[in-house]
Amino acid sequence: MTDTLNRPLLTREERAALRLARYRRRRLIGWITLAVTLLVAGVGTYVVWGTSILGVTEIQVSSTSGEADPALVQAVTEAVAVPLSTPLISVDLEAAAARVRAVPVVADAHVTRHWPGTLRVSVTPRVPIAVVAANSARYLMDATGLPYTTVLDVPSGLVTLRLATPGPGDPATMAGLAIIQALPAALLPQLASVTARGAYTVTLELVDGRTVVWGGPDDSARKAQILPALLGQPGTEFDISDPELVTVR
Repeated sequence: MTDTLNRPLLTREERAALRLARYRRRRLIGWITLAVTLLVAGVGTYVVWGTSILGVTEIQVSSTSGEADPALVQAVTEAVAVPLSTPLISVDLEAAAARVRAVPVVADAHVTRHWPGTLRVSVTPRVPIAVVAANSARYLMDATGLPYTTVLDVPSGLVTLRLATPGPGDPATMAGLAIIQALPAALLPQLASVTARGAYTVTLELVDGRTVVWGGPDDSARKAQILPALLGQPGTEFDISDPELVTVR
């Protein structure tokens, strides 16, 4: 109490000067804080965007269908076309994914960043349903009707699909693929080929020379169910285009 009473009173001018000094000190601290913040942000931006410190160090490729084939991994890595040490933040993920989708054996792809330096590419490979002939070559065809890559021979487990105009949107193509997918697995080794002249004029040629007139893809489940027993009967042509009125010749 005594110290407070004995403290000399400040004049109005002195109090104003003191307030001004405090204001200037707070303002200086504010400017210093802002400058430090901008400096840190600038350095951080430069590190992220302008250097390889947070650059791409690895490209990981995975397949949604299981372990990725080494040939697929190589093709996808090349298609990503992002050099190592490229700042990770600067990679155009959608553009990289689009390049991967252009790989013939890839149906879909997604690219994501994983800090500090990994690009992860998840691909959905195309699944071959049949082999088709076009332009003097054999092509694998997936369920979309796309002939997407060439092969020298018909792979085991696949069927040759004969078409006039193979491709997505072609009714005969889509009918032939739907029927192949409906066939019992045990029947596939007996097939020489499937011919689709139109959406409702599909025939199966067996390796022993017999023919199955399938018709269209309607009632394929029912047709697939009765076909094995039907093939046990004598005859060379089995017409199951109408599963309720089967004929054998």
